[in-house]
Amino acid sequence: MVDDADLGLLNLDVYSTKAGLWNPDHGDVDLPEGWEFLAAGDAFVTRTVKAAGVYWVAWRPRARNRPHRRRLGLWAPKTAIEAAEARAAETEQERARRRAHGAAARGRQEVRYRDELAAAIREFLGFAPEYAGLADEIAGGATAQAAAVGSGRVGRTRTLSVNERAALAARAFIRHRHTGYEDALDDVAFTEGWDDEFLYHQVKAEAQMAVDAFLEQHRPPAV
Repeated sequence: MVDDADLGLLNLDVYSTKAGLWNPDHGDVDLPEGWEFLAAGDAFVTRTVKAAGVYWVAWRPRARNRPHRRRLGLWAPKTAIEAAEARAAETEQERARRRAHGAAARGRQEVRYRDELAAAIREFLGFAPEYAGLADEIAGGATAQAAAVGSGRVGRTRTLSVNERAALAARAFIRHRHTGYEDALDDVAFTEGWDDEFLYHQVKAEAQMAVDAFLEQHRPPAV
């Protein structure tokens, strides 16, 4: 059993109740003398306070209309919070410079990746020279669609090679833009008396064959 006086030496999760602060292992706890609350929001200040030593993480508990607890901030020694805020003020310009540098580097990396993916899509298409313009259109459109940051689409996955991503992205773009796939899906939505899943798989299979035919139509004849 930990004495109340020693709880200030531990890093705890605490919840606000009508009676005060509460911890799952220690029940009702008293805030150590000289501690204050630091609201969540400034990641640098929060990290600095945590690195300084002990703290308690303040949570809003789950509720009927709130299935997950929510982190509100930290309870920590006032001196640690003030030191962290002072450090944040001193280093703001340098940290802003680093953030800008990092953002620029990520932007350059993103441009390189999109160029790489678009080139892989053109290679996958393998269109005849007279369809070079169409290949560029598909490569640009498929890249923009599949590689949208934060989309979770195939262009952002790291479990597939770039060539595999390119093939899937190109086929998806062609399926939606150059076949009757979307019209067929609309027809399924208004079809009564049929199994929707069966119809969907049938439409998808037909669309895949249409994509194969589209690719064959625009590629050079096999020698």
